[in-house]
Order: sequence, then C-alpha cells, then structure tokens
Amino acid sequence: MPKTLTDAQVTRFKEDGFLFPYEAYTPDEAAALYGKFADLEKTLGEEPQNRFRIKAQLPFPWLCDVVRHPRLLDAVEDLIGPNILCWGSSFFTKKANDPRFISWHTDSFVYGFEPAETLTAWLGFNDSTEESGCLKYIPGSHKKRSEHEIKPDPNNLASLGQNVIDVPEEKAVHAVLKAGEVVFHHESVVHSSSPNRANHPRIGFSIHYVAPHVRETRFEGATAMLVRGKDEYGYWDSDPEPQQDLDPICIEAMLATRDKFMKTTESKIKTGGRS
Repeated sequence: MPKTLTDAQVTRFKEDGFLFPYEAYTPDEAAALYGKFADLEKTLGEEPQNRFRIKAQLPFPWLCDVVRHPRLLDAVEDLIGPNILCWGSSFFTKKANDPRFISWHTDSFVYGFEPAETLTAWLGFNDSTEESGCLKYIPGSHKKRSEHEIKPDPNNLASLGQNVIDVPEEKAVHAVLKAGEVVFHHESVVHSSSPNRANHPRIGFSIHYVAPHVRETRFEGATAMLVRGKDEYGYWDSDPEPQQDLDPICIEAMLATRDKFMKTTESKIKTGGRS
C-alpha cells in the first residue's frame, strides 16, 4: 500500500508520466523557503541558478533538509520504492515579466541513466500559474522515444537549445501549483514552460531522485545522497555534507559534477538524445 499517495495517483503517474499537485510544505513553510532563497539571491548579487545547478542543494544545509523532507520522501517512496538516492537538484527561476522559457524537451536528452528512471520533484517556493509560466506536460509521452533538434535561443533556460520535434501541444496539461506544492515527473516525459507574464517571480526547485539500482553511465565517480532506506548496489559514491551555507568543499564537489555533466552533453547533441 502507498504511504501517502492513493493507488489511483500512483496509477496516474505511471500512465501520464507526471503527477500534481502534492503538498510538501504548508504555505507558511513555503514562504520561509522563499525568504531564504531571496536572502541567498541578495547575498550573491545574481540569480542562484547561474551558479547552483546539477547539485544545487549540496552547499546548503537548508536545501539538504528540503531534499530529505519526510513528507516529500513519503510520496517519492510510493513512486520509486523505499530505498532513495538524491543525485542532484537545480533552481529554475524566472523574474517578473520575464521573456525566458524552457523549450519542449525530455530530461533524458541530457541523462544517461540505466534504467532511465529518474524521478523529479519540482517544488514551488511560490505560486506557479499559467500566467507565471508553470510547467506543462504531454501526458503519456514518456512511453515512447522523443526526437530532439537543436534550436538555440538566448531566452531558452534549456541552454543547449534542445527541442522535441512534432509536439502535440493541444494535449498539454499545465501543472498549476500553490506555494509548497510539488509536481512529480518521469525523466522521459515531454515538458516545457512558457515566459513569466506575471508581475512577480516564479521560483522553482527541481530535485532528482533514483532508486539505488539505477546507474550513472556517462562518467565514473557519480555521487548521491542516500536520503531513505539502504543502498545495496554501491553504484554511487556519497556526496559530502555541508557544514555551513556556501560550504567550500561542497561547492567544489558540485562544480566537479557539473563539469562532467556538461561535457557529456556534446555527444548527446550529436546523436539527438534519447528518451
């Protein structure tokens, strides 16, 4: 029996490739996360997503707490099982009245996991609406291979310019979320987001989970955080634990992984990716 999701919700995820909304944080708790994010942005003097991608949680104890949040992990467990690794996370944010968007793509385009079974939990630090450019999905698209083409655009937050060919956009479902809610999606589902036409930012934190039997095939020395259960396979080394915000050891580890991750995308672009 599922821990927190219903049988119907688990079935819907398997059929659609995504599931929402799921409340991981109360509105007040989400407001506190938003405040921490705003403080970080002020400290950096730039968007955190410029620096913190792939393993964004790693240099921050408070973000490590987010990826380990028990209520969030209860739902993750219902979808991928009791043994859970978090291999990474990224901020995806848009300013108020921001023309930037994310093209139709699959995460599998830049992944190389075997089996291809990453689960992403996209958490809204504030409301995510159609006006502000919420995520949108093509139901069932994770069940077949999606072909990509490369179409660079300076406003595309999918910086490689990957675009799925022949997307049936009339079937798109908008994942409207309140602050503190999550949309879960399979790595191979086709998804995108539109520009933010609202008068407020849209702040999202994307967290990536796998069961321990899933392997990273792109490079050696892949690392992750064991956030629940046991790892009986040993395919992943352990991430360092941050002792403070902007922990220098964790920043070094994050940058090393990001460098490996980005270098492997060159071959993905040449072959058109997979899903």
